[in-house]
Amino acid sequence: MTDDKKPVPVPDGAQAVFRAFSILELVLYEESPVKLADIAARLSLHRNTTYRLVRTLTAMGYLESVDGAYAAGPKTIALGRSAGLRSLLLRKCRPHLQALSNELGEVTNLAVLNGDEVLYLERWEQTDTVAGLYVRSGQEAPLYASALGKVFLSSWSLEERRDYYRRCPFVAHTPYTLTSPDALEAAIIEVEETGFAEDLEELMVGVRCLAVPIVVHGATIAALSTAIPVFRFRPEERLHYVKLLKATAVRISSELSAQHDGSPFFD
Repeated sequence: MTDDKKPVPVPDGAQAVFRAFSILELVLYEESPVKLADIAARLSLHRNTTYRLVRTLTAMGYLESVDGAYAAGPKTIALGRSAGLRSLLLRKCRPHLQALSNELGEVTNLAVLNGDEVLYLERWEQTDTVAGLYVRSGQEAPLYASALGKVFLSSWSLEERRDYYRRCPFVAHTPYTLTSPDALEAAIIEVEETGFAEDLEELMVGVRCLAVPIVVHGATIAALSTAIPVFRFRPEERLHYVKLLKATAVRISSELSAQHDGSPFFD
């Protein structure tokens, strides 16, 4: 970071956010830890203001103190690493999503866990996709009301699931949404037994979903699904859909395992 950059206009009320990110940028661009006085001088900030912001960023894990100076903290490093791994995941999955969508003739989705939500990273759709019937890339969905979410829940311990049930709002998105811990736990046990999860119009009326895990070095790092309009869903083909999903997930897992060192994907 150079010192001769022109000041960037900052909206009223956003000074603290702007200054905090400026501090992060300065520290990240430096090869060695930066002292508090140097941060204040280079950003033309009052020392007390700099101290408060640095202390907050350190407490949050975005900076860490190193011999009286400051360097990137574990959370900043994890964010950068996570972004890189998600990029790898998308690169490896896109061709498979497309091929699976072509074979099924339906929408395919790739998702990761994001707290108590499923985050849709990517989707592939056919030209005859029914408008308004599907979740889009970048959207989130609750774990309890989606096939993808049930896949992630099935990878948790029973105690972790019980903690989730206690904080889960269990809002009914459709008349078919599972809205009790007992009903959801029964569904999760079935996922553990069969290796795939179903959404029977629980998130969106008119859409059924099937999902399977993508496992790397024993950990479920993502999930793969297909979404099918009810009027096109053929119950007799259900296990065929699952077979194709599982085969695709295995291919993705093999490619990712070959390029990954075994450390956690998304902490």
